[in-house]
Amino acid sequence: MKSHIQNPSRQRGVKIRSQIERGIREFFDQDGFMEVRTPILVPCPGMEVHIRPFQTTRGEYLHTSPEFAMKRLLVGGLEKIYQLCPVFRDEPLSSTHHPEFMMVEWYRANAGYEEIMADVERMFHSLAKKIHGKGSILYQGCEINLTPPWPRLRVRDLFLEHVGVDLVAASRLEDMRIQCSRLKLTFQETDTWDDLYFRIWLNLIEPRLPADRAVFVTRYPASQSALAVVDSDPDGSQWAKRFEVYAGGLELGNAFEELTDPVEQRRRFNADMDLREEIYGATFPRTPLDEKFLAALEQGMPPSGGIAMGVDRIVMLMADEQDLDYTVWLTPG
Repeated sequence: MKSHIQNPSRQRGVKIRSQIERGIREFFDQDGFMEVRTPILVPCPGMEVHIRPFQTTRGEYLHTSPEFAMKRLLVGGLEKIYQLCPVFRDEPLSSTHHPEFMMVEWYRANAGYEEIMADVERMFHSLAKKIHGKGSILYQGCEINLTPPWPRLRVRDLFLEHVGVDLVAASRLEDMRIQCSRLKLTFQETDTWDDLYFRIWLNLIEPRLPADRAVFVTRYPASQSALAVVDSDPDGSQWAKRFEVYAGGLELGNAFEELTDPVEQRRRFNADMDLREEIYGATFPRTPLDEKFLAALEQGMPPSGGIAMGVDRIVMLMADEQDLDYTVWLTPG
């Protein structure tokens, strides 16, 4: 049984986990980052529409990310910070997700998401060299090249290439319904534009990302900007300065060029809570805004880039393991 504590796959996975966590710390320490520790028990969880937090009997939440607290440290004058910590998300158990998992999150003040991409490339290449002695890894029978620079693939280009959908031309809900029907994807009348976007992405585009390279997927629709800066292409279309990291079919991390405008951030938080209320009603109620974080933004946060990455999935990749269960000593329960 996979849960048996003496399973050799678990022993190997946890040994590689130890190497990876040590290697991550070495990488950032050598690059002049400061390791920080912020509270796990918080009054306000992340504000993402669909990410469910765990709430304690006293009313606080287990954090879904250390993001808000770490950004307050940027306001406080720290410039290059990272953290390895457990985070908690009340989402279904699967081969690639546990409700409690390890995250590495880091920020650079006075930097953008291009600098964060360079960090990711160098960190992965360093870990591969440390664990496997070369700049590539074997994952599920496929050799994956981790040598920088990695390809940058724009979301709009991927939709055009793989399914013939121009996200600018299909900017209305009715347009996306037509495209889903053309692509023979079923949908509900209650689905939003973003729901249909993800239906196309998860079924028809994500599986076609390069198998032999780690890649960055960049420039997301403005509706998925969350805490990211939004800017315009020459044609006037707006896109979030955001990227996600993919390798071996695994989504490994999510990064932003960070929004620093407190008024716009409050507006987005409230819009997200309105949308959550509309979708879930009383089954997933609004959560309070993090007023300390918003107050810190009002004091002035420097232009910054940041990213959160799932360490357990990095271990899966480096250990050539399909099941996250084998990357931890013990699972809950």
